[in-house]
Amino acid sequence: MIRVETQALLDGFAAAGLAAYVAALLVRRAGGPVTPRLVFLFGVMSVFYGVRSLAVRTGLPVFEAATYAAISLAPLAALLLAEGLLRRHAPRPMKIAVFAASALALGFALFTTSRVAFGSRSALAVIILSSLVAILILLWARDRKSLSRAENGAVRRLAVGLAIVIPLIGTDFSELVASPIGFSPIAALVIVLLALSNGVSDARDVWIDVAVIVATTLALTCGLIEQLDIGALDDRVRLFALIGAALITMTLVVRIQPFGAAGRRTSLRQRMASADTRSLNGFLGDMTREPILKDLSVLSDHDLADYRPETLAQTLNRRPLWSAAALQAETDQLNDAEREPLLDLLARSDATHVGLLSRSPLRVGLVRLPDLSRNTEAEIDLGLAFRMARLTAENRT
Repeated sequence: MIRVETQALLDGFAAAGLAAYVAALLVRRAGGPVTPRLVFLFGVMSVFYGVRSLAVRTGLPVFEAATYAAISLAPLAALLLAEGLLRRHAPRPMKIAVFAASALALGFALFTTSRVAFGSRSALAVIILSSLVAILILLWARDRKSLSRAENGAVRRLAVGLAIVIPLIGTDFSELVASPIGFSPIAALVIVLLALSNGVSDARDVWIDVAVIVATTLALTCGLIEQLDIGALDDRVRLFALIGAALITMTLVVRIQPFGAAGRRTSLRQRMASADTRSLNGFLGDMTREPILKDLSVLSDHDLADYRPETLAQTLNRRPLWSAAALQAETDQLNDAEREPLLDLLARSDATHVGLLSRSPLRVGLVRLPDLSRNTEAEIDLGLAFRMARLTAENRT
């Protein structure tokens, strides 16, 4: 039998998916005015679903109050994101109304008893839904000519997400809508899928993902209904929602991993573009602020006295970056006298990659890449960083 506590599991999936997206945004460390607003909105929603899950599980009044406090900030967070995407302020009356609605809802959460009356719940639903509908109208009524194609696409995805989530929020108020479960967690997860898309082709991929998830959820639900002999319609709906939320969350995890990796690569490239190129020390000082180069070791002639420095420099000069795997694979281009010193140097330094930073004076850099970052674009970007270091040193000698 599928119990009412399924809502706690559904909220838990939503909290996990939203939190993973927020973490990926923070890892990317992308600049611009929109990223903090995305973090604020999805962070608020993650907290909301997390504490609501705990409220259902424990029944403690503190979690119920925290649930209402978190959701009261959702209209304000959505308005701030809309303003960031539109690159302009919302009309003053709308801003005042949304701020007032959030303040009123927050006061409702903080100063009412844990057992909220039906009328109060109705008022809270009206406040939140009205604010979100006003923001949706603002997005659809935008001046499309003032935004780029990519910006219009981002606004359109947010508007579609709001259009999906607004009617489903009503199902969270079970006293107002005869619904077996609150479906807004699923809508929130779909919005994250839309937010992860970047461009028309990626957005199309998201809708393909959604179609596949829906079909898979239906198939699994029908199979489990037959196996578990679930007869009640409400229980079948709860089972469908739970399976769907689990599949969407797994899809998000798969999509978020390359999303975060792309952010780390973007951060490294941005650092290279703005690094100090007046001296090698200045350039390396800027680059070592990046996690991938945080443990960079720089060796000079004195440190390399046992490795025939001149031969070492000639070998390293053939490419910006050498890995242990590349040194072992290039049997037709490198002889043992060239390969062994570098492999020994990597082993002694517990490094995975070595590159030439400058020839006069001789400077060799050693760095260790995590296993999952090897043979990827991260390795290419690391090679570009070593190449820029060489150019910086050569231009100042």
